[in-house]
Amino acid sequence: MKKYLYLLVALSLCTACREDVIDLYNAERPALNFAKGEFNPGTYPESYSFNAYFLGVGAGDYELQIPVRLQGTIDYDNDRHYTVRANAEKSQNAENGVHYSLSEEQTFRKGLYQDSVTVTIHVGALNTEDDYRIWLELVPGETFDSGVPDYQYVVIDFMKNLNTMPNFWSNNSKLAKIPYHPKKCEVFLEISGITDPDWIDAGGTIQLEYWINLCTQYFLENEIYDEETGNRIYFDL
Repeated sequence: MKKYLYLLVALSLCTACREDVIDLYNAERPALNFAKGEFNPGTYPESYSFNAYFLGVGAGDYELQIPVRLQGTIDYDNDRHYTVRANAEKSQNAENGVHYSLSEEQTFRKGLYQDSVTVTIHVGALNTEDDYRIWLELVPGETFDSGVPDYQYVVIDFMKNLNTMPNFWSNNSKLAKIPYHPKKCEVFLEISGITDPDWIDAGGTIQLEYWINLCTQYFLENEIYDEETGNRIYFDL
Protein backbone atom coordinates (compact mmCIF):
# COMPACT_ATOMS: atom_id res chain seq x y z
CA MET A 1 0.00 0.00 0.00
CA LYS A 2 1.28 3.42 -0.95
CA LYS A 3 -0.62 5.18 1.77
CA TYR A 4 -1.21 4.22 5.36
CA LEU A 5 -3.53 5.65 7.90
CA TYR A 6 -1.44 7.24 10.62
CA LEU A 7 -3.74 6.66 13.58
CA LEU A 8 -1.27 7.91 16.18
CA VAL A 9 -1.63 11.49 14.95
CA ALA A 10 -5.39 11.35 15.17
CA LEU A 11 -5.24 9.82 18.63
CA SER A 12 -2.77 12.43 19.88
CA LEU A 13 -5.09 15.17 18.67
CA CYS A 14 -8.00 13.57 20.46
CA THR A 15 -6.13 13.46 23.75
CA ALA A 16 -5.02 17.06 23.42
CA CYS A 17 -8.35 18.60 22.44
CA ARG A 18 -11.96 18.28 23.51
CA GLU A 19 -13.86 15.80 21.34
CA ASP A 20 -16.52 18.36 20.52
CA VAL A 21 -14.04 20.61 18.66
CA ILE A 22 -12.55 17.93 16.42
CA ASP A 23 -14.07 17.66 12.98
CA LEU A 24 -15.18 14.28 11.66
CA TYR A 25 -12.04 12.32 10.84
CA ASN A 26 -11.78 11.62 7.11
CA ALA A 27 -8.85 9.54 5.89
CA GLU A 28 -9.45 10.56 2.30
CA ARG A 29 -9.11 14.29 3.04
CA PRO A 30 -6.12 14.90 5.35
CA ALA A 31 -5.65 18.14 7.26
CA LEU A 32 -2.77 20.03 8.87
CA ASN A 33 -2.40 21.55 12.33
CA PHE A 34 0.24 23.75 13.92
CA ALA A 35 1.79 21.78 16.78
CA LYS A 36 1.54 24.12 19.75
CA GLY A 37 0.63 24.32 23.42
CA GLU A 38 -1.70 21.55 24.57
CA PHE A 39 -1.10 19.50 21.42
CA ASN A 40 1.62 17.82 23.46
CA PRO A 41 2.11 19.74 26.73
CA GLY A 42 5.72 20.59 27.48
CA THR A 43 6.86 19.86 23.92
CA TYR A 44 5.58 22.79 21.88
CA PRO A 45 5.16 26.46 22.85
CA GLU A 46 1.71 28.03 22.79
CA SER A 47 3.18 30.92 20.80
CA TYR A 48 6.61 32.23 19.81
CA SER A 49 8.22 35.29 21.33
CA PHE A 50 11.76 36.65 21.36
CA ASN A 51 13.64 39.87 21.89
CA ALA A 52 16.27 40.47 19.19
CA TYR A 53 18.02 42.89 21.56
CA PHE A 54 19.55 39.86 23.28
CA LEU A 55 21.00 38.53 20.03
CA GLY A 56 23.72 41.16 20.22
CA VAL A 57 24.83 44.10 18.12
CA GLY A 58 25.05 43.33 14.43
CA ALA A 59 22.97 40.15 14.67
CA GLY A 60 21.80 38.89 11.29
CA ASP A 61 18.75 36.82 10.42
CA TYR A 62 16.96 34.83 13.09
CA GLU A 63 15.25 31.66 11.87
CA LEU A 64 12.17 30.08 13.40
CA GLN A 65 10.99 26.57 12.53
CA ILE A 66 7.24 26.27 13.20
CA PRO A 67 6.17 22.59 13.39
CA VAL A 68 3.15 21.47 11.36
CA ARG A 69 1.63 18.03 11.95
CA LEU A 70 -0.47 15.83 9.72
CA GLN A 71 -3.97 14.73 10.60
CA GLY A 72 -4.81 11.97 8.18
CA THR A 73 -2.84 9.89 5.70
CA ILE A 74 0.91 9.77 5.26
CA ASP A 75 1.94 9.80 1.61
CA TYR A 76 5.19 7.88 1.28
CA ASP A 77 5.65 8.59 -2.42
CA ASN A 78 4.72 12.22 -3.07
CA ASP A 79 5.41 15.63 -1.62
CA ARG A 80 2.23 17.60 -0.97
CA HIS A 81 1.90 21.35 -1.18
CA TYR A 82 -0.04 23.69 1.09
CA THR A 83 -0.42 27.40 1.75
CA VAL A 84 0.22 29.61 4.76
CA ARG A 85 -0.42 33.32 5.15
CA ALA A 86 0.08 36.15 7.59
CA ASN A 87 -3.27 37.59 8.62
CA ALA A 88 -2.86 41.31 7.84
CA GLU A 89 -5.53 42.44 10.30
CA LYS A 90 -4.14 40.48 13.24
CA SER A 91 -0.45 41.00 12.47
CA GLN A 92 1.31 44.17 13.63
CA ASN A 93 4.10 46.27 12.06
CA ALA A 94 5.62 43.20 10.38
CA GLU A 95 5.97 43.30 6.59
CA ASN A 96 6.90 40.20 4.60
CA GLY A 97 10.08 40.81 2.63
CA VAL A 98 11.15 43.63 4.93
CA HIS A 99 11.02 42.59 8.59
CA TYR A 100 10.69 38.89 7.86
CA SER A 101 10.61 36.41 4.97
CA LEU A 102 7.96 33.75 4.56
CA SER A 103 7.08 31.68 1.51
CA GLU A 104 3.32 31.28 1.35
CA GLU A 105 3.66 28.11 -0.72
CA GLN A 106 4.96 25.31 1.49
CA THR A 107 5.82 21.64 0.92
CA PHE A 108 4.83 18.82 3.24
CA ARG A 109 7.49 16.27 2.37
CA LYS A 110 6.69 12.67 1.56
CA GLY A 111 6.90 10.07 4.29
CA LEU A 112 6.51 12.57 7.14
CA TYR A 113 3.81 13.10 9.73
CA GLN A 114 5.45 16.36 10.87
CA ASP A 115 7.17 19.06 8.83
CA SER A 116 7.77 22.76 9.47
CA VAL A 117 7.28 26.27 8.17
CA THR A 118 10.40 28.45 8.14
CA VAL A 119 10.00 32.10 9.15
CA THR A 120 13.16 34.21 8.88
CA ILE A 121 13.25 37.40 10.95
CA HIS A 122 15.49 40.14 9.52
CA VAL A 123 16.91 41.54 12.74
CA GLY A 124 18.73 44.40 11.02
CA ALA A 125 15.44 45.75 9.66
CA LEU A 126 13.80 46.02 13.08
CA ASN A 127 13.70 49.39 14.77
CA THR A 128 14.10 49.93 18.50
CA GLU A 129 10.65 51.39 19.05
CA ASP A 130 8.06 49.02 17.60
CA ASP A 131 6.82 45.63 18.70
CA TYR A 132 6.08 43.21 15.86
CA ARG A 133 3.57 40.40 15.46
CA ILE A 134 2.98 37.80 12.77
CA TRP A 135 -0.36 35.99 12.98
CA LEU A 136 0.40 32.94 10.85
CA GLU A 137 -2.46 30.85 9.46
CA LEU A 138 -2.83 27.60 7.58
CA VAL A 139 -4.94 27.92 4.42
CA PRO A 140 -7.07 24.91 3.41
CA GLY A 141 -6.92 24.01 -0.27
CA GLU A 142 -7.00 21.18 -2.77
CA THR A 143 -4.48 19.06 -0.87
CA PHE A 144 -5.44 19.60 2.78
CA ASP A 145 -8.70 20.47 4.51
CA SER A 146 -8.90 22.70 7.56
CA GLY A 147 -7.90 20.85 10.72
CA VAL A 148 -8.70 21.50 14.38
CA PRO A 149 -9.74 25.19 14.67
CA ASP A 150 -7.49 26.12 17.61
CA TYR A 151 -4.47 24.75 15.74
CA GLN A 152 -4.94 26.58 12.45
CA TYR A 153 -2.91 29.60 13.55
CA VAL A 154 0.14 30.48 15.59
CA VAL A 155 1.32 33.86 16.89
CA ILE A 156 4.91 35.12 16.60
CA ASP A 157 5.81 38.20 18.67
CA PHE A 158 9.21 39.85 18.41
CA MET A 159 10.97 43.13 19.10
CA LYS A 160 14.41 44.72 19.33
CA ASN A 161 14.03 46.93 22.35
CA LEU A 162 13.71 46.85 26.12
CA ASN A 163 10.31 48.55 26.31
CA THR A 164 8.81 45.34 27.65
CA MET A 165 10.37 44.11 30.88
CA PRO A 166 12.43 40.95 30.21
CA ASN A 167 11.69 37.92 32.36
CA PHE A 168 15.02 38.10 34.17
CA TRP A 169 14.02 41.40 35.79
CA SER A 170 10.96 39.94 37.51
CA ASN A 171 12.61 36.55 38.10
CA ASN A 172 15.15 38.04 40.52
CA SER A 173 13.78 39.32 43.80
CA LYS A 174 16.31 42.14 44.21
CA LEU A 175 15.76 43.48 40.69
CA ALA A 176 12.00 43.04 40.93
CA LYS A 177 11.94 45.59 43.76
CA ILE A 178 13.43 48.25 41.47
CA PRO A 179 10.84 49.97 39.23
CA TYR A 180 11.54 48.94 35.66
CA HIS A 181 12.74 51.35 32.98
CA PRO A 182 14.31 50.46 29.60
CA LYS A 183 17.34 52.65 30.30
CA LYS A 184 17.93 50.95 33.65
CA CYS A 185 17.81 47.58 31.94
CA GLU A 186 20.18 48.73 29.20
CA VAL A 187 22.79 49.87 31.73
CA PHE A 188 22.35 46.74 33.85
CA LEU A 189 22.95 44.51 30.81
CA GLU A 190 26.05 46.47 29.84
CA ILE A 191 27.48 46.13 33.35
CA SER A 192 26.50 42.50 33.96
CA GLY A 193 27.09 41.13 30.46
CA ILE A 194 23.93 39.02 30.69
CA THR A 195 22.57 37.87 27.31
CA ASP A 196 19.78 35.54 28.47
CA PRO A 197 16.37 37.26 28.82
CA ASP A 198 15.30 34.46 31.21
CA TRP A 199 18.39 34.58 33.40
CA ILE A 200 17.83 33.74 37.08
CA ASP A 201 20.23 34.50 39.90
CA ALA A 202 21.14 30.98 41.01
CA GLY A 203 22.18 31.93 44.51
CA GLY A 204 24.87 34.39 43.43
CA THR A 205 23.36 37.23 45.43
CA ILE A 206 26.73 38.88 46.10
CA GLN A 207 27.38 39.19 42.36
CA LEU A 208 23.89 40.56 41.74
CA GLU A 209 24.25 43.08 44.56
CA TYR A 210 27.57 44.15 43.07
CA TRP A 211 25.96 44.81 39.69
CA ILE A 212 23.10 46.69 41.32
CA ASN A 213 25.54 48.86 43.26
CA LEU A 214 27.44 49.68 40.07
CA CYS A 215 24.18 50.62 38.33
CA THR A 216 23.12 52.76 41.28
CA GLN A 217 26.42 54.60 41.17
CA TYR A 218 26.19 55.05 37.40
CA PHE A 219 22.84 56.84 37.60
CA LEU A 220 24.05 58.99 40.48
CA GLU A 221 27.08 60.12 38.46
CA ASN A 222 25.20 60.52 35.16
CA GLU A 223 22.08 62.64 34.86
CA ILE A 224 19.72 60.65 32.64
CA TYR A 225 16.11 61.69 32.14
CA ASP A 226 13.01 59.94 30.91
CA GLU A 227 12.12 61.32 27.48
CA GLU A 228 8.38 61.30 28.10
CA THR A 229 8.11 62.53 31.70
CA GLY A 230 11.32 64.54 31.96
CA ASN A 231 12.00 62.94 35.35
CA ARG A 232 15.53 61.94 36.26
CA ILE A 233 16.14 58.19 36.39
CA TYR A 234 17.64 56.56 39.47
CA PHE A 235 18.51 52.90 39.99
CA ASP A 236 16.77 52.44 43.32
CA LEU A 237 13.37 52.28 44.95
